Amino acid sequence: MQLHPWLNDPQAVLISRTPPAEPVQWEDFRHAARRILAAMQVALEGEKVVIKPNGTVAESFADPDTGITTHPSFVHGMIDYLHEHGASRRRVYILEDPRNHDNNEPRHWRGTGFPEVAAQTGAKLRCPTTYTSVRKAVPQPHALPSLNVSRLAVAPNTVLINVPKLKTHNLGITTLCLKNLMGAVSVFERHFCAQAWRDVPQTVRGESRPGETALTQEMHELWQLGLAHRLADLAQVIQPQINVVEGVVGRDGTGFQNGENHTLGLAVAGINMVAVDSVASYIMGYDPQKLIYLKVAAEAGLGINDLRQLSIYVVQKDGSIMPCQDVDALRAQTPLRVINKVVDGQEKSMFADFIK
Repeated sequence: MQLHPWLNDPQAVLISRTPPAEPVQWEDFRHAARRILAAMQVALEGEKVVIKPNGTVAESFADPDTGITTHPSFVHGMIDYLHEHGASRRRVYILEDPRNHDNNEPRHWRGTGFPEVAAQTGAKLRCPTTYTSVRKAVPQPHALPSLNVSRLAVAPNTVLINVPKLKTHNLGITTLCLKNLMGAVSVFERHFCAQAWRDVPQTVRGESRPGETALTQEMHELWQLGLAHRLADLAQVIQPQINVVEGVVGRDGTGFQNGENHTLGLAVAGINMVAVDSVASYIMGYDPQKLIYLKVAAEAGLGINDLRQLSIYVVQKDGSIMPCQDVDALRAQTPLRVINKVVDGQEKSMFADFIK
């Protein structure tokens, strides 16, 4: 795989903004995807391509326009571009568990928009079941000594493209590249949030369950830490060649049902997940140096979360790229809100520490 020479740097992040129509059309997503890949000058040489969108429980929502999942038309635009630039039609895969159930039953993907993408592009839909995963040791584990992950995600001679949705999350605060890789873990082991809750000392959490009780700030931050440790472990095992955040339509709220969509027209890309997540989080209104999962990842040597040390570029109208002179001009004036059950006096106080 080849890239624009400026973007072969793990500290480089590219931002593309294409004002979409109102209401947003499916073609807007395709155009945004093609535009940022063209600016990156992505070129393949026949490698297998695995695209990892955020499609968790997409079968349940059964509507690509919810704003909760990576839009299938964005993936469609990526595949069309890749076919034109060296990808074999027979070697493109879309990897995700669209159901999030603990079983190996076939996923039907109906209502997600991805079967239509597969039919039109020749891409193959795959889910990380027991039979299609392989166990990998974590080199420097924080919580998990090994992980059972999709064979496709770690296959040789493969270009893994990580394509998360730009949105907030009730636990992670922002959920982007690092967290999106959870969908490449075996369906039986991917429940990092539930695992992380069990890490919170019982003296703090008592017998409470996070979905049924209000959380103190201490409980929530300890829970975040458990998630962060697992994401850092996963990032050591699965390392995408490209990360492209779909922010044509961003979403606030819980990360799932509760929340609102925001038409942004953005895509954010780079080869390092921590760098891309840091820039995307900043655009969403959050300080990446204070987000727990990005602090843990940076301390683990997985990337840089300090924007002052990153090289940020923007796509110009003619498709060329130039250093970004004012990233704040692209930033949300009001941070995309997070909805959860934290009730330490005032809910907003929980997030004051994460906003710069």
